[in-house]
Parts: sequence; C-alpha cells; structure tokens
Amino acid sequence: MEKKHIITLSGKPGSGKSSTADKVAELLNYTRHSSGDMVRRILKKNHMTLEEYNARAETDHSLDAEVDEQLRSLRDQEDIVVDSRLGFYWIPESFKVYLDLDLDLATARIFKDTVSNDLRRASEANSTSLNEVSKQVRERMLNEQSRFKQMYGVDPYNKNYFDFIIDTSRQNPQSVAIAVFDAYKEWLDSEVWEQQYHTVPLGYSLKNKY
Repeated sequence: MEKKHIITLSGKPGSGKSSTADKVAELLNYTRHSSGDMVRRILKKNHMTLEEYNARAETDHSLDAEVDEQLRSLRDQEDIVVDSRLGFYWIPESFKVYLDLDLDLATARIFKDTVSNDLRRASEANSTSLNEVSKQVRERMLNEQSRFKQMYGVDPYNKNYFDFIIDTSRQNPQSVAIAVFDAYKEWLDSEVWEQQYHTVPLGYSLKNKY
C-alpha cells in the first residue's frame, strides 16, 4: 500500500514545531499548515488570550471543533507538513513526528518568542517573566491532556503514538528538519516501521536558533 505523503508534527510547547515544519516543508517542497496559526487567528478575531481560550475550551468545544474541522480536511491532500498537537490523531496515516525537550528549556524558548513574535505575543497573557511562562506552559499541557482525553480519549503528549521522536534540546531547526527529512524518506520506502528515537551524541551541541 502506497503511503500518504503527509508529515504531522507534534510535541511539547516550545519544542520548535513551527520552525521545523517550515524547514521540512522547504526541503520537500511541501505545503505547510499549522493549527497553532489557526488558533491564534481565532484568538485575534475574538480578542482572546490563549489562557482565556483554554479556560473556555474546557466547557465550550466549538473552538476546538473549528480547528479540528480544518485539520480533518487536510487528510485528502498530499505533499503537506502539518504542525498540530492532534495532527497525528486526525491524520493517522501520516508520518507522525514528536518533538521532545526539557520543559525548562521550552519555557526559555517561549519567553524569547513572546518578545519577537507579534502574533504569539498578542495571544499570550501575563508573559512578563520566566516564572509566569513556566506556570502557563505546565497549566496548558495539563489542560490539553485533560481536555483531549475527555473529548477524544487521547493524550497528545503520549509518545507511543508516534513514528519518530526527536529531542530538540541541543539542536537547531535545520538539524532537526534534516533528521525528520531522512527518517521520512526511510519510512516511505519501508514495509515495516518501528518507532525511532533520535538525539545527538552526549557532549555534542548545536547552537539553538529557535
């Protein structure tokens, strides 16, 4: 059976999903889609913060449903990279990639991004210190785990769902994208695939540019 030419990227907040998706799509000449951008546009349209979105989404599933419908519609496409927490769930036949990293580093990356990214800064609330960002990241993960388990019976941070897991802590977006590209090509050619975990050798470090 010929495999779908679709890559779904998930992972922890701050793991570099957007940067990696951009570069993987560029390497493959694929079209890139992002549920994060979908959500942020909803936030901007409704003058909401991400914190308010998550609080409302606990009881009002219409916000999630709007994003989910857009994700499901991508299942019939080809040659796409999808950056989405639940992309692996809505497009199960895709090459499912999980970006992993230490949460303290994730916090530092997100804090830096709120300073430089206008769209994200507009959606974040009270992101004035690392401690606040750390609290928000952990609350967001717990909220998403609880909400998605209730709605779909799935934990978006359970690595068992994925074909390829990569630790992005000591890598830059280009090295992560190349690793995903190589693994994807192997997956396309394979008849049987076993989950792979990719990291860099101990003591080896690439400058982070997220």
